[in-house]
Amino acid sequence: MRRVVDDAPGRRLEGFSVAARRAVSVAADEARALGHERLGTEHLLLGLLLDADSHASRTLTTAGVTVAAVRKKVGEAVAAARARGARPPVGALAFTARAERAIGRSSRFAHQQRSHAVEPEHLLLGVLDVEGTAGQVLRGLGIDVSSVRVALEREPGEAAGADADPSSGAVVDAAPTPSSPVRCGSCGDALDEVLTWRPVTASSLDGADTRDAVIWFCRTCGTALSVSPVRRD
Repeated sequence: MRRVVDDAPGRRLEGFSVAARRAVSVAADEARALGHERLGTEHLLLGLLLDADSHASRTLTTAGVTVAAVRKKVGEAVAAARARGARPPVGALAFTARAERAIGRSSRFAHQQRSHAVEPEHLLLGVLDVEGTAGQVLRGLGIDVSSVRVALEREPGEAAGADADPSSGAVVDAAPTPSSPVRCGSCGDALDEVLTWRPVTASSLDGADTRDAVIWFCRTCGTALSVSPVRRD
């Protein structure tokens, strides 16, 4: 049986749906299990991902996010904290500053979508909007955060009104015209003017293998749009 969210965080969740409150409660359990002293955006990400029936969880899963991969990345951060002498948590967990902001912004996203309650997808939008540890975890897994954000803003079951450009990760009109160029999903600038790239070398988890890749960026806002593998002849 999952514990109800602590009283202090609970007062911050006014207007949250049952599913969104449950995601925060599960996030607190994940933080405790991992030995973290505070509840951060990375734990909220886990709490949202573990609710397989939510639009937020399905969107993350479709993008290639798995619970095991996120737990591993978050666990690495926990190990680093313990190495610095951090003690296991005792009692109620406080939110980190970024998690606090994510909670606050989720209400704004719910209002923008004319929802009567903050749902898990609004909470995930808030998490992605504050650029916290959750965003770092997703990018570390090679996830295109901009595409996840766009998918979340669609209604559950709604067919995509736009196609993803495989070369840039940006969202484009189904039938692009000279008046509707491909644009960055974060800042909106036309990518034919601001798209740039950077070569990188990535290594496997055990360090036994390396591969070359290209990261595509928006020069205006610095958002990483996609990663393209470089084939070796």
